[in-house]
Amino acid sequence: MNSNLYRKYRPRNFEDIIGQPHVVKYFYNALKKGEISHAYIFSGPRGTGKTTTARILAKALNCKNPLDFNPCNECENCVSINKNSFIDVIELDAASNRGIDEIRNIRDSTNYLPVYGNYKVYIIDEFHMLTREAFNALLKTLEEPPAHVIFVLATTNLEKVPDTIISRAQIINFKNLSMKDILLGLKKIADLEGIKYDEKALEIIAKKAKGSMRDAISMFEQVEKFGDDKVFLEDVMDILGLFDESFVSKFINNVSDSNIDGFLSQSEELFKQGKDPEILLEESIEYIFDRIKEKEDPFFDIEMMKEFNVILKDLKYSENKRLTFDVEVLGFITRGLKSTTLNSSFKDVPEGGTIKEINKNDTDFNTEYFNNPIIVKIMNFFRDPRSKKTNLAIYYSLLASKIEIRNNRIIFNFSENELLEYEILKKYIDELKVNISLLINESYEVSLLFSGKENETFNLSEKAPTYQEKRLF
Repeated sequence: MNSNLYRKYRPRNFEDIIGQPHVVKYFYNALKKGEISHAYIFSGPRGTGKTTTARILAKALNCKNPLDFNPCNECENCVSINKNSFIDVIELDAASNRGIDEIRNIRDSTNYLPVYGNYKVYIIDEFHMLTREAFNALLKTLEEPPAHVIFVLATTNLEKVPDTIISRAQIINFKNLSMKDILLGLKKIADLEGIKYDEKALEIIAKKAKGSMRDAISMFEQVEKFGDDKVFLEDVMDILGLFDESFVSKFINNVSDSNIDGFLSQSEELFKQGKDPEILLEESIEYIFDRIKEKEDPFFDIEMMKEFNVILKDLKYSENKRLTFDVEVLGFITRGLKSTTLNSSFKDVPEGGTIKEINKNDTDFNTEYFNNPIIVKIMNFFRDPRSKKTNLAIYYSLLASKIEIRNNRIIFNFSENELLEYEILKKYIDELKVNISLLINESYEVSLLFSGKENETFNLSEKAPTYQEKRLF
């Protein structure tokens, strides 16, 4: 078994490049017409073939026996480039060689003609990490390059490259590889190497690679070594520290149902097994995202994904991952997001109909019927995700209350357990007044009751004050 599958199966000509057909077509036409630029910027995510393509281009330009503008990979120039020993192809990693001295050395060497090839090709990886002085030194060379010199500048962060550099080079954009392309590449390697595999195992690796063929091959090789020339699902889950779907689903349900005991139990199990909470959050985000399209109103799922993403970023810089994970997830659970109410509130209230059971598991919430068309109209207005005036903070507060109409008076009654919702509605009372008055066009009063006591009464017949739109969520 080869010790490095990535190097062994690295593309050696343009036709072997995976997932970048636009790049292949561009260089095929450029070579055919003899219209090669003196400088290229290869921009795109890591592991998508930027450096590999640069080397293939270097071979195509210096090959002694090109085949339909592809390198032959057999002449001494091609063989030497493949071994990284060709004197006319100079590679520099700007991540570790970012200073002005290195660029000055390159600038000075461009004055000399190629020794064996047609062109001197300079490949600079991660060149966005060069210092300002180094950029300035490189700029002078790019402005008046010798005819025998070609620069290929590869970067994963084009935004950090000065505009003066960008304007003097052809930009070639590389995209993340599709899961399908990565899967086909892995199958090809497995078949050539005689490695047994599960289809599902390769699919998971292709998905986890996030568009990077290099990362996919690295994970594949890691699992293959562990599995003794086999890549099976169980080994993939174990080696990559992944979670089965039932664990992820249970975690999401514990969070959305405000099940603190259930969450803490899962957290204990997670860290006891030595698994990474970052991976759990990543898988949870993917799981939620996949099910969003099945939901009519995915508001809470979106909020949960956003929160998980914030926690994920915090974990990357945390010295105590367990503490950070537990505290921040618990903070989200107890932040006043009554998730069982949220989950139950995504059905439209039918005209003239009722909201029967808002939450069958939590007695703190209102379970009375809403059968008044005016109340139905108000509720549907504030929860409509298509309305620019929607305020879900108001909507969820209204859901927590007992609502009734008596003698041109709309009463929102909150129990002692609903202080938060009561305070939220007080905060947004002006917005509530304005919109109710517009909806009903009648003289109604709005009363807020807390624990059966009438604390506030607001007359809609009076001119409502202006308000600034605010959003709690």
